[in-house]
Amino acid sequence: MKALVMQPGGVEIVDRPDPHAEPDGAVVAVHSCGICGSDVHLVEAGVRYHGQVLGHEFSGTVVEVGRDVRDLSVGQVVAVNPLGGCGACAVCRRDLPFLCAAHPNLGLTAPGGFAELVSVRRAQLFALPEGVDAELGAHAEPLAVALHAIGLAGAAPGADALVFGVGPIGLKVIIGLRAAGAGRIVAVGRSPGRRAAAAAVGADVVLDGRETDLGAYAAEERLTFPQIYECSAAPGALAQCVPLLAVGGTVVEVALPGAPETLDVRQFVSRNLHLVGSCAFGVAEYRRAVELLCSGAVDVTPLVSERVPLAGAPDALFRLRRPEQLVGVLVQPWRDAD
Repeated sequence: MKALVMQPGGVEIVDRPDPHAEPDGAVVAVHSCGICGSDVHLVEAGVRYHGQVLGHEFSGTVVEVGRDVRDLSVGQVVAVNPLGGCGACAVCRRDLPFLCAAHPNLGLTAPGGFAELVSVRRAQLFALPEGVDAELGAHAEPLAVALHAIGLAGAAPGADALVFGVGPIGLKVIIGLRAAGAGRIVAVGRSPGRRAAAAAVGADVVLDGRETDLGAYAAEERLTFPQIYECSAAPGALAQCVPLLAVGGTVVEVALPGAPETLDVRQFVSRNLHLVGSCAFGVAEYRRAVELLCSGAVDVTPLVSERVPLAGAPDALFRLRRPEQLVGVLVQPWRDAD
């Protein structure tokens, strides 16, 4: 099979042996795999182990089933939960499977979806209803990340929200907030393409963070937010968000900043504010994401700018460093290169 692997200085498409199904798993032919911001940053920084296959937002079709699997068949269309939690250890019982040491995470610590074929444990496969486009399954992982963050904020239905950063995860947070019945959603971003997508998926107000002083805007509009989601990882973003919280509000740090941040914690005490970090998701949140996508309750159409073959992935990873009009890219290994 063909796979996109990390190499010194970037990525390269190489031939690898076809994987085979473990007794309790299956082999999935990848239909679509989204390029996450973390994939872009890892390739840019060159910090991932050489030979690793990235890609953790993917779906596909079962082409081989392990001998112990009874409830899955060849030809089944599935969404793939990349997190390999055992379901029984202390972190899994806290619904933090990405921290489980028992099984690796696909596209992170095990071969992922930037390949024609992937071997996957049965527990990580979620069958899509007949007739549902396989591509939708590739959106389940980032939507589950967003649902986890929204759950941690714990805001009441109808509460206003600020989403700082409109990359792939910020856009999914907007979708999740709208599905959850949030009030006014204000989004802040730089990329013109992604700002347009933010408006298309449910943001009521979309601001260019380079042109608008967010603090002045909030003061003029007399706005404070019970829930804020920092999805940009931009230096100083968290400190910019905190003063905009309503009394008792929560800011959720979803992005992973490249350097430590300095924060005045006195306002957290004086106004009873809350700061919580959010990483990945639990099994129930992934299942909920699949349900929302398959039911048509959410529309992710505005989030895909391009669909490229595996041969187009290196260029897409490079262009997404400065997205401009580019919103999101799906890698589809079955496509022929032009």
